[in-house]
Amino acid sequence: MFELPDRMVQLQAQIRAGQISMQQALLAQVAKGRALRGQYACVVDELPMTAPEAGPLAGIALAHKDIFDLQGRLPGCGVQHGAPQMGLQPAAAITALANAGASQWATLVMAPHACGATAQNPHFARCVNPLDEAAAVGGSSSGSAIAVAAGITYAALGTDTAGSVRIPAATCGLIGLKTTQGAVSTQGCAPLAPSLDSVGVLSRWPQDAREIWQALSPQSLRETVVTDAVCQVWLPGRGVDSQVIQAIREWVAQLNVAVAEVDMAAEFEQLNRHAQRVLFYETARTHRTSLLAGQAEPAVQAIGMPGLGVPDAWYQESIAARGAFLEQFVQRHFNDAEFLILPALGCLLPDGSAVEVGNPAFDRTQLAGMHAFMGFVNYLGLPALNLPIARDARHRPICVQVLARPFAEHRLLDFAEQAELISRVT
Repeated sequence: MFELPDRMVQLQAQIRAGQISMQQALLAQVAKGRALRGQYACVVDELPMTAPEAGPLAGIALAHKDIFDLQGRLPGCGVQHGAPQMGLQPAAAITALANAGASQWATLVMAPHACGATAQNPHFARCVNPLDEAAAVGGSSSGSAIAVAAGITYAALGTDTAGSVRIPAATCGLIGLKTTQGAVSTQGCAPLAPSLDSVGVLSRWPQDAREIWQALSPQSLRETVVTDAVCQVWLPGRGVDSQVIQAIREWVAQLNVAVAEVDMAAEFEQLNRHAQRVLFYETARTHRTSLLAGQAEPAVQAIGMPGLGVPDAWYQESIAARGAFLEQFVQRHFNDAEFLILPALGCLLPDGSAVEVGNPAFDRTQLAGMHAFMGFVNYLGLPALNLPIARDARHRPICVQVLARPFAEHRLLDFAEQAELISRVT
């Protein structure tokens, strides 16, 4: 059987060179995915394969989070398998990939209704982290991260409302791109908190993520690579393990960039309060019927019930202030610098049992560390990239978030490619 290369871009090059046909490439990818799916419990449903279309992603077979409408199929959203729906058209993001030639062969497990910082899900078998079976897997795009890390798919779409692409990417040592709010249409994607929801990409390599991003947003401009980029770094004094701080300091010291350390603790606290207010309020409105009926999933209930009590005036205040906060943030952090670096997880990657609600080993502090520094980015609508930089004593990944000004996804991926030359978690 044809041996698949490690990177999607390498397979694309082989297809273009005629070394393998599109059909052979598709069959090889699906065969590999089928061989591995039982080991990691991340696949929901296999899908009927269609003939490959022309385009830059022709011959690439992908799998995505089960949150998107597909041709004639409603998503299961982490609570069931997908259901037939006559006449249903694919979500905009799925259509964009198909227009670029990509195929989709499977849907992937997610936290129920995209609500959860971990892979905990009573409706499906426990997901397994390919790096360490005892380690936690982040949510809600848990299956997407596992499938990519395991080699079941080269890349996968996820959604990010308060870290749901970046957290699972961090737990599985992957590239996790949260896109600018509105850069990729969420049409046909089941909502959680609509003004915070964004479509994102998970991959092992930044070059592969760029191929997917380019298909999702073909009009996005790739700027000239800047070799002397300037970065700000925020290392919070609270809520971050000292080993994470040390790893970031050592990694930053290796980068060929000018670095300015900043203190944004007060700014973060203010933005985080607004982010939580919007998340709670919009989740409550999205799932109002099930919440009032007492039938909401536990994670939805934990966020939605407080959201029912958020006054409309408070919510409107947060929405009205968002534009000014974004303008101030961009001026403060991206006027003299191009990137802002901060921790992804505040903790070292814990065992799954430590962040599983109801488990005797559950540790609320560890769970908080999984998502503490994520939500404010969604409130601002900025693009952000999870980037693995080191391993801890248990050989589990330590990651950073890299933020940039709106619609600077290509520059984030440029930065990831440059950083890859220095250190890469594989």
